[in-house]
This record gives sequence, structure tokens and C-alpha cells, in this order.
Amino acid sequence: MMETRHPQLKQNFNELVAIEKLQHMHNYSKSSTVATILAPLLCIPLYEDSTPHLPFYVWLVAMAIAVMARYCLLKLIRAKDKPQRDFVFLNIAIGMVTFVWGIGWFVFVQPSDMVSYLLYQIISLTVLFVGMVGYCIDWKTFAAFVIPLKLPELVFITLNFSQIVWPIALGSMVAFYLALKMGFLFASSWEKSFSLRLRNDALFDQLIEEKNASMAANIAKSEFIATASHDLRQPMQSINIFLDMVDPSELKDKHSSIFLRMRKSVSVLNRMFNTLLDISKLDSNFAVNERPFHLTEIVNILEDRFSDLCAEKNIQLSFVDGNFVVQGDANLLEQILRNLLANAIQYTDKGAISVAFHGQSGTLGFTVEDSGCGIPAEDLPLIFKEFFRSDHSRSHYDGLGLGLSIVSRIVKKINGTCTVQSEVGQGSTFTIQTSFPVLERSDALQSRTHNSDTRNTIHRYEQTRPATQSIHLGIIENDDALLTAYQQYFTRSGYNVHVIPHSQADFEAHLASMPKLDFILSDFRLGEHDGIHFIQRLREEFNHDIPACIVTADTSPQHLELFSRHNIEVMYKPIDIKSVEAFIATRIH
Repeated sequence: MMETRHPQLKQNFNELVAIEKLQHMHNYSKSSTVATILAPLLCIPLYEDSTPHLPFYVWLVAMAIAVMARYCLLKLIRAKDKPQRDFVFLNIAIGMVTFVWGIGWFVFVQPSDMVSYLLYQIISLTVLFVGMVGYCIDWKTFAAFVIPLKLPELVFITLNFSQIVWPIALGSMVAFYLALKMGFLFASSWEKSFSLRLRNDALFDQLIEEKNASMAANIAKSEFIATASHDLRQPMQSINIFLDMVDPSELKDKHSSIFLRMRKSVSVLNRMFNTLLDISKLDSNFAVNERPFHLTEIVNILEDRFSDLCAEKNIQLSFVDGNFVVQGDANLLEQILRNLLANAIQYTDKGAISVAFHGQSGTLGFTVEDSGCGIPAEDLPLIFKEFFRSDHSRSHYDGLGLGLSIVSRIVKKINGTCTVQSEVGQGSTFTIQTSFPVLERSDALQSRTHNSDTRNTIHRYEQTRPATQSIHLGIIENDDALLTAYQQYFTRSGYNVHVIPHSQADFEAHLASMPKLDFILSDFRLGEHDGIHFIQRLREEFNHDIPACIVTADTSPQHLELFSRHNIEVMYKPIDIKSVEAFIATRIH
């Protein structure tokens, strides 16, 4: 029986045991009703001729009354309402029938007739063992079943001790004793088994609750990250634009030093936001979206993002042998490289960082090698865990400890492998082997190197972009600070900037005086309507699929399909304004 020190718990357990036993025995009793009716009827051909008619028919009537009473009492049992009362009904119901079977010893058996004695002994033992099947889980009920059956036999043996065969009688009484003992032991074993089942059910329920709580916590974490990320990215985007508009060379030495430190701190925040964005995407049920692409697409993005940072630290950044066309997910590959490069730049104070691509075995692989501080051997098994940061470098470098965890998760998602070799003070080399097939080679990119003399982002496309004076740029943004930043930057760069209202009434009134736009730059969350609504409305007005990009702080991955369906590209805040300008220039061509 379940062991418990709390009386209430023990009482509850006893009630559950009683209800469970009662339900089982009640169901068994109902299922054996037909057998209870047929068994006495079989005695008619067996004993009608050899038994005096009066006692025989009296016994038969008594059995009919007992069977009917049994049926009525079983109908009264509800199992859950009043288990103690129902136990009494059940014990009386089955005890009456077995008692009439016990009286049969005095009706059908002649002590001197060995055949009649053995025949009824077989009948009696059959009834005994049939009852054990259904009632031995509760020793009191089993006793109520077996004692009325065997006690008349014991009286019969005692009264006719000089005529019966004692070995048979003794064997019957031994069977009676063993049946009682087995019933008691089985009832105790059943209670222990039931107690274990309750505990297992409780543990299972607890596991389900903990799983649900874990899932709820994970959802809450993702929602918090998305909400907090959105609310923080908005002002960070404004800060990034205003910082990009400042030329440090025009500042005094003291102010220039302060400005560079501030920009470095903002750069750290930008990396943290990008990391949170990656985590948010990975927590969603995203799918690998494979398409043919050229590695130069990714290399150009990484150059724009990291070349200036490398120049500030006087680190040489090179991309080697990226002349491949690949079938794979360019976004996931860019995420892997972005996190590895951010990690390499963060932990490298001098020297060089090299990204080398190869197409061995027909699939894309690459290495990211740096000359940074290196990783201690004891930390290598831990570096891919979330939020892990080595004590070797924790005090010297900022970060969340998520970049390599993101890399590991994406590599697993694309069925790739990731290995690392490192030596303290000498640098680290990360080797990634993807499952993306290499489709062809091209001479578009052999080697690109960036150092402190590298041109900045705006210069890289300056030669090919159209004259900004002829570009009509529509901007839809409900954050006043960010709207001012966009307006000042693009106006200063020579664009014809058109600020588009985000309230429906003002928007409709503004359409009449609006020129045909070359590009639309919009936020996503704009209040009553989102950016997609206004972009589609402008396209309908001018009957032209105007190139458009949503620059948003909303990191919900499900919006990616929505943007793609409307042929709207997306960039996530915070992003440097030069990258936005370069993106616009490539789409206007």
C-alpha cells in the first residue's frame, strides 16, 4: 500500500483503491451473470434423477432467488458514489449465490456415493477458482465469496466423517486455506501495483506540466525577445544613422576620440541585436530555402558589413577562392559567416582574418582563420553552448556568448559539420563543411583583401549608381527621430525625398501631389495599417511594381513569407545607413 505520512493523502489513496477495486469486481460480476444463471440449470440433468424431488426443487428455487437478488444488488452499485455501501451490496450478492452452492452438499451428495461426492467436489472447486479470477484483488470480498461456499462443505465433512474419503476432503480444505491466503497476498500485491501506477501517473502528469511550462517559457522568451528587440531597435536605428552622418575628421581630437569610442560601443550593441535576431529566427520553425546563388552575393554583404570595422582595428580581411555557384540557403550561409566573422574580429586585435572557400567532394566548405587570442583547450568542448564565454577572454571582450551557438545550430539544420582548431595566442580556425552542392565555378571572384585603406561602403558602388538627384525616394516611418534621420541623410546624399504620411486619410490626400517614386523605404508597424498596405496602395496608384524595402525592428520570422509574397524585400534594424543606400542603388538599376 502507498506509504504516506499525511492522513488526508492516505485517505484519498484508500478511496481511490476502493473505487478501483469496486469497479473491477463489479464489471466482473456483471459479465459473469450469464454463467451464474446457466450453472444451476446444468445441475438439472446431473442430479434430477438421483436426488429426491423436494430438496432438489427447493434448492433450485433458492438458487433462482439468490441469482435474482444478486442481479438487483449489482444494479444498485454505482462504484463512485458510496463505495463502502456498494462493497456491502457486492459481498452480499456474491455470498448468497455461493452459499446456495454450499448447501448443495446436503442436497446432491450421498456420503457413501463416491461418484456424487467427487462430482460435486469438482463443481465446488470450479466455482472457487472462477471466483478467484474476479474477486481476489480484495481479500474481504473474496472471503465473502469463498467462505459461504466452503463452510457448508466443512460442516458436511464433520457430520459424515466416518463415510467420506479423508484424503479428498483434506485436499479440499487445503485448497480452501490456500485460496484465502493467495487472495490476501494478491490483494496486497495489487494495492502496491496500483500505488505504483498512481505514482507513475502523477510523475507523467508532472512531466507534462513541466513540458508545457517549458514550452510556455520558451514562447514567452521568444515573444519577449521580439518585443524588446523591436522597441530597442527603433532608437538604435536612428542612432546609427546620425553616427554615420558624422565625419570624425571634422571633430576636434578630444571630441573625435569620444565619438570613436561611442561608435565602438554602438557597434557592440548592433552585434548583440543581430544575435538576438538570429536566436529569434532559430527558435521558430523555419525551413531551409535552397536556391542557386553565387558566393559573391554573400561576400559583398560581408565586405560592406565588416570592412570598416576591420579597418578601424587595422586587421586585414580577405576572401579567397569564392568563385562558386552553389545550390543552398544563402541567408543561412550568410548568418554562419557573419557570426564567425564577428567572433573573429571581436577576439582579434591585430593581424589578419581569412575566409577561404572550397568545393571538395562537390559540396561547399570554407574556413575562417584569425590571428586572435585563441581558445584554451579546456574550453573547446564548451564554446558552442549558449551564453558560454571563456574566462580567458571574458574581461577583455564584450558579447552575449551566443554567436558560436547560433553557428552550431544552423550547421546542424543544414546537415553540415563544424570543427575548430585553436592555440592560445596564435588564433583559431573554424572549418565548416556544408551539404550544399557546388553547381559551377566562375572567375568572378578570386581573392579580395581589405585592410585599413579599404574603401568604405558608399564608395564601392559610387561609380555605378544613378545620379541621386533624379531618384525619387518615398519614406514611410512613424518614428519621428528615425524619420528625421532618414530625411536628413538621403537629402544630403542628393535624393528627392518624399515623406509619406502613415495615417490613411493623410495618405490618400497626399497621393494627388506625389510624383512617381523610384523606391519605397518603409517601416512595417505603422499603427492602423502596416507598411505592406501603403506599398501596395502606391503600386496600384502608379500602376507600377515600385521596388520597395521594409526596414523593420519586427523580427517575427513568419513575416518573411508575407514580404516575399508581395515582392517586398526586408532589412532588419539596426542596420547602417550606407548598407541601406547601397541596397537602394542596386534595386534602382
